[in-house]
Order: sequence, then structure tokens, then C-alpha cells
Amino acid sequence: MIRLVLLAMAYAVFIGGAHAADASACYTISDQDARAFCLAKAHNDSSRCYAIQRADMRAACLAEMRSK
Repeated sequence: MIRLVLLAMAYAVFIGGAHAADASACYTISDQDARAFCLAKAHNDSSRCYAIQRADMRAACLAEMRSK
């Protein structure tokens, strides 16, 4: 489970600008928190971070959205 989350986060961090606009790739992520993180990044929408249940991942998502 942790590996899947880390893999999804790594994917979300390293996808390029053209791929970030394609939110459909996020829907293939089975972990709900990682999917919400990916969608927040793809849509550049910090409100999607609040769908993340894990507090540490939610904080990372919000921090990343603020840094943009």
C-alpha cells in the first residue's frame, strides 16, 4: 500500500506539463489519496487536496499547490 502511494506521488511529481493537463491518467490510480493528489496537481486546484484522508499527504498537496 505504501509503495503504491509513493509510486503515485512520484508519478504525480514527475509528469510533464502536457501530461499534467491530462487528468484522465489520474483516474487509473487505485489509491484514493494518491488519485486526489494527482487530480489536484492536474487541475491546479488546492481544494481537491481536502479529499485526501492522510494528513501528511494532504499537507504535502496543499504545500505544493501554494508553491505554484
